[in-house]
Amino acid sequence: MTSKPTDQQFKGPYQKPLAELADLIDWLESKHDKSFVKAGDDKVFAFGGNGYVLVLDESTWKGLIELFTPKGAVSIKPDGDSLTVQGSSQDEKELKAMLLDGIGGLRSYYENRYWTTPQTA
Repeated sequence: MTSKPTDQQFKGPYQKPLAELADLIDWLESKHDKSFVKAGDDKVFAFGGNGYVLVLDESTWKGLIELFTPKGAVSIKPDGDSLTVQGSSQDEKELKAMLLDGIGGLRSYYENRYWTTPQTA
């Protein structure tokens, strides 16, 4: 992946959940081996388990990020100098809850797997 999620500065009502998502993406990228599929000219990565899925391309915050949870889906995409957060609900409180649920679900899945990914160089 070409950009570091933790380099992104977040503002607005989704500041805290997006910062937590950035930490999750950084953790997944550094601790869990990954492969990609080509979608046009981009490499697309997916992480998931137990009903939670995170899909993003190699540009991370400069491209589309989708988070799927059992309660709904959230998409995050660039909009000029900021990010647009949209989802299966238009309610800000519900979108924040879906983001936090997805982050917690993915982190729990990867922390509690019965096997670990070997570290590669």
